Amino acid sequence: MVLLDLALATYDAKDGVGLFSSIFSLVVIVPAFLVYIKRWHDRDKSGWWMLIVLIPLVGLIWFLVELGFLPGTPGPNRFGPPPLD
Repeated sequence: MVLLDLALATYDAKDGVGLFSSIFSLVVIVPAFLVYIKRWHDRDKSGWWMLIVLIPLVGLIWFLVELGFLPGTPGPNRFGPPPLD
């Protein structure tokens, strides 16, 4: 998208963003949040745990470990049955 912004002269070097890359970022962020919340539910935790990333460094590491490396809870939890059953 940055290349498209550069080609169409909508990239602002001072701000480091362009029209199309900004729109793309806004379109992608909503589904990403929904997938992360679904993964928190798979771990039997509330989607509000997404706010852990607001804690500098520690929050991001916690987020990556919880959602990237740890398995979901076995069997059904308070958010329903496992999606792969």
